[in-house]
Amino acid sequence: MRKKFLLVFLAIAMILSIMTGCGGSNDVVPEDNSGQSESTTKDSGDTKVSEDDNKEDKNDARYEIGGTVKLAIEDGKFPIIEPVVEKFKELYKNINVEVDRYTVGTAEYLTANASTGTMPDVVLDDAGQLTYYASQGWLYPLDEFIAGDPDIQYVPENILKNYTFGGRLYALPYRAHFETIFLNLDLLDQLNLDHPELDWTPEDYAELLKAATTNEYSGTEILWGMDESFAGSMSKNYGKYAYDFDTQTYMLTDTWVKGVNLMREMREYPGLEAWTLRNSGVNGDTNDYIKKFGEGNTDDLHMAFKMGKILSDPRGTWDVAWLRDLKFEWELWPFPQGEQGHLPMHIDHNFMISSCKDPQAAFEFIRFFSYSPEGNIARLDQYEDENRDDEITKDLFYIPVTNHPDVSEKFKALPNVTEGIAYMYDNIKNSFRSDLSKIIPNYDQVNNEYLSPRGNEVRDGIADAASVAAELQDVASKAQQAYWKEFEDILKKVQEEFDSKHK
Repeated sequence: MRKKFLLVFLAIAMILSIMTGCGGSNDVVPEDNSGQSESTTKDSGDTKVSEDDNKEDKNDARYEIGGTVKLAIEDGKFPIIEPVVEKFKELYKNINVEVDRYTVGTAEYLTANASTGTMPDVVLDDAGQLTYYASQGWLYPLDEFIAGDPDIQYVPENILKNYTFGGRLYALPYRAHFETIFLNLDLLDQLNLDHPELDWTPEDYAELLKAATTNEYSGTEILWGMDESFAGSMSKNYGKYAYDFDTQTYMLTDTWVKGVNLMREMREYPGLEAWTLRNSGVNGDTNDYIKKFGEGNTDDLHMAFKMGKILSDPRGTWDVAWLRDLKFEWELWPFPQGEQGHLPMHIDHNFMISSCKDPQAAFEFIRFFSYSPEGNIARLDQYEDENRDDEITKDLFYIPVTNHPDVSEKFKALPNVTEGIAYMYDNIKNSFRSDLSKIIPNYDQVNNEYLSPRGNEVRDGIADAASVAAELQDVASKAQQAYWKEFEDILKKVQEEFDSKHK
């Protein structure tokens, strides 16, 4: 019996030994501080990247970051992000979030708080002038935080370039909006007109509006200012007003002349633009407008449009909250393009305040609402039919600023994301900024003093575009370059002061 027992014991010991050699031991394996596992690795240059070193592991490390973040946001914008803030807190359990909701403009709010030493740590969903904030020394450079972040690659380079001043990145994008062409689909069918293509041209647009103009209907309610965006969409190199970011000049003699002349051609087509029927230049007489569209509230500049007697109107994706109440079928279609996919877009932004106490925690917060896949999917979830609060998500969708595959798939599956909206999203990387006041120093001054007054003379047919363009291009560009020089000189001192405080 003792021999039998001994043999059995030896056999069991041999089996356990074999199992241990095959990884069957329950012993705790010392942690590999290199982050590598014994699983298969792929050789990428000099670095071996483990197949098990996935994004979730990296996010787990992010979620361990701690600190306090004081969020500042306009009061009316908070309800839609409140559930997403809760999702952030659920993932980042060590970050305490405090919220300050303000009811004044962001610049006014920051000025007041700077004077009392009560600045927030981050500002979310802002549409203010970043160059002004930077010149005040309020912005925290983000370059050290995005370095090595694999998800930043999905943010279009053109957007990050627009937020880079003095060689440093000062903001992250929050959401995208696009200038679009509203189409009355019921009227399109009624007039038996072909639906435009996604990449239609400004010339296609003009022909459609002419075809839709009858004794009863007009092609559009208003054309005013369309030339500013035509100047960008007609060339892959320029933005609004044919602005060239590389040279800081307005190339008006090129595509702006083409765009404003096309707009003039449409305005001169009898009845195409409903606005001209108001005869606003003739003692405000609105008789022609009333004769065509009937009695109504002519104080409403879009009376005929709302009545369903207008085929198209220049609208933005930000208008969806009120367009949804119209009584006919409609859609927002991509802006006409001379260069395919070169669309006028507006981007709102997030930024960190230079005095924030826990910079890494503050960055995690603005990252979550900018390009983080987890944050974007949490935001998109609100627009699913089963989750949507009709009073809060009146805009029906929001357009992310990351083309991360998971975010892209989620966005395009949303019930209110149409073919046209998906096309705009896919072309963020090809599009141009039309909200120049956010990213160009003193753009409003240049526009108000030079671009708008002379441009209006051309729009009204008082002056010839080609005659005006060369002189206007020269004076506007010189003024803009001077503002850039002034801004860059101030920013250099701001950056030196920041660096001395953060050694």
